[in-house]
Amino acid sequence: MSRNEFDHLLNSIATLSPEQMQRLYRELESKMATAPTVARPSADPLLGSMSDHAELMDQIVEDAMRHREQQPWRLSTGE
Repeated sequence: MSRNEFDHLLNSIATLSPEQMQRLYRELESKMATAPTVARPSADPLLGSMSDHAELMDQIVEDAMRHREQQPWRLSTGE
């Protein structure tokens, strides 16, 4: 379906009565329940890449926090 066709469809939905919207909703819900699941690519390819390394992440965070306590952020003069 082209972008124009989809936009036309959306505009047509806006003119439906409440009963028609309910019917359309039930129809779409039924179709979505039986449709094959499509894996969506994540917006960030690194998101979740460390999920199997929880202990390593804990160590990294712990080390970063210890480093921050030992060496606080530097402020510019006068702050």
